[in-house]
Amino acid sequence: MNLKHLPKFGPTTLQQRATLFILLPTLLILMVMGFISLVLIRETLLDQWEQTAIAKLQRAAHHIDMRLLSPKKLLTLFREEKGIEINYTIARFIIDQLREMEGVVQVNLEWEGKRMGGMSSNRSRAMPHMNYSRMEHLDVTPPIYNTELENETISLVTQFWNENDEKLGQIEVIISFYDLIDQIVKAPWWKSNKAFLVDLQGNVLTRTELFRDPGEIPEEGKFGENSLLEKETLAALRENNSGTVFGQGMPPDEISGYYHLKEAPWTMVIIAPGEQALQPIMKFRNYYFLISAAGILLALLLIRIITSKTTRAIGRLSNAANELALGNFNTELRITSRDEVGDLTRNFNTMSKQLQERLRLQQAIDIAREVQQNLLPQASYRAEGIDTCGVTIYCDETGGDYFDILPHPLQPDKVNIIAGDVVGHGLGAALLMATIRALIRCRISQSGSPVSIIEDVNRLLCEDTSRSGNFITLFYLIVDIERNCLKWVRCGHEQAIVYAPGNRSFSELKGKGLALGVDPSWKYQENSINFHHEPQIVLIGSDGVWDTENENGEMFGRERVKRVLAKNSHLRSEEIIKAITDEINSFRKTKPLTDDITLVITKIS
Repeated sequence: MNLKHLPKFGPTTLQQRATLFILLPTLLILMVMGFISLVLIRETLLDQWEQTAIAKLQRAAHHIDMRLLSPKKLLTLFREEKGIEINYTIARFIIDQLREMEGVVQVNLEWEGKRMGGMSSNRSRAMPHMNYSRMEHLDVTPPIYNTELENETISLVTQFWNENDEKLGQIEVIISFYDLIDQIVKAPWWKSNKAFLVDLQGNVLTRTELFRDPGEIPEEGKFGENSLLEKETLAALRENNSGTVFGQGMPPDEISGYYHLKEAPWTMVIIAPGEQALQPIMKFRNYYFLISAAGILLALLLIRIITSKTTRAIGRLSNAANELALGNFNTELRITSRDEVGDLTRNFNTMSKQLQERLRLQQAIDIAREVQQNLLPQASYRAEGIDTCGVTIYCDETGGDYFDILPHPLQPDKVNIIAGDVVGHGLGAALLMATIRALIRCRISQSGSPVSIIEDVNRLLCEDTSRSGNFITLFYLIVDIERNCLKWVRCGHEQAIVYAPGNRSFSELKGKGLALGVDPSWKYQENSINFHHEPQIVLIGSDGVWDTENENGEMFGRERVKRVLAKNSHLRSEEIIKAITDEINSFRKTKPLTDDITLVITKIS
């Protein structure tokens, strides 16, 4: 199965990537942060509600405790008199003070089996001796309906014992239960919630039924039997002095709070609906969600606007790049920001202008290469007894290597062969090459010896190179078939290689000489040899031939050139050149050329 034909999933445009990798993660992060913040703030508000509810119950319990603490303090005065006979006046004073307290409806004294009722002053004289060993702690009874007093009351009871652990008597302070809780039931929170006063066994001492509808039947039984919340609250108040219990759901259906009284074994309990108790939380949650949603949408909108602006700018750059690829250099983008996108747009405009200039330069270089190639001989030259051909391979678009084959206009058996190498590469070297070609062709068309020709060319060339410091090495060879000789002038160029196929020997055409364009007064030397009708092959090359390197940094060398020349000496000149260049390419493989290559092969037979 070809994987290339499978459909591609995922974002394919910058806008889609911005949505997938910026907008969606930002939305998720904001939502998670909002949820965490809501939970933390909800816990804080719940703690505040719990503290407020307990504080209300504490104030209510404190009111009851204070009402019970006052008679308790008076009764504890009897504890200070234990072991001695109490003065009647003191006892009567304590009991009278108890009777006058708010909410106390009756004080009963029983002593040695006799009930003395309210201890009026007329009966005080009949009061027995109250000599006791110890006094029990005070007990608070649950509220009961007193038929004698026609009121629901509670009692504070303390007992007196002798040294033999025999009960001597007791004092009972009867308090109106409704007077005791009067301030509590008038409180707003009692009227607006379910409220209970219960003991540890779950007995309901009093309750409010304001939550009950007019037709609803009041709940009966003990506290903790009517709902799961009551049951959990009863279990909690048996373990702790105060606290809150939350029902099921969020918000919970109901929430309870409880607080223990200190002066009685009772507990204040309040039960409120969850929505009412947590109304600030619910309101905060609604506002929070609304504001958070608006903030998230605003943030996403701003991100969208910014990313859209960026993607539009990149889209314009992409379209402009396409136009640039099609050759339209007239599109200049407007810079609309000072950020990285603006810098990119500015750089693109600069790049567009530079590319246009580079294209113009490349076109000029192409024209120069075409012109330079046309300046070189386009075909080999053959005449009776001579076969010559040359090639130039440039490492750049243009170069400074040069060769020329110029037959004598009046003597067809005489041929001028020139090979040169301008220092450097590029357009400058190409221009200098064109100059030297023109100078040599003009001078050869006139009479004169090879030395005079070269000296005249050198003098004229020095006028152009005196300020630039450029120069050219040159090998000027004249093949004279009629006289069976070779004449040459060497101007700093590589020695020509001569191969004699008859005896398979190599020799070189040497000679002293300075490169052209260096010294206008230099005197050059003419060299000559005779070849006596023996076949000869002359190879003139530039240093780029044997200096070519392979991937290991090894040079091609003159010896390899000689081996290829000897191996292919039976071929025509252009075929020998092709064999040498093929061997060079095979030798260097992928290593690029670093210098121009020029080869001229002349076969003399």
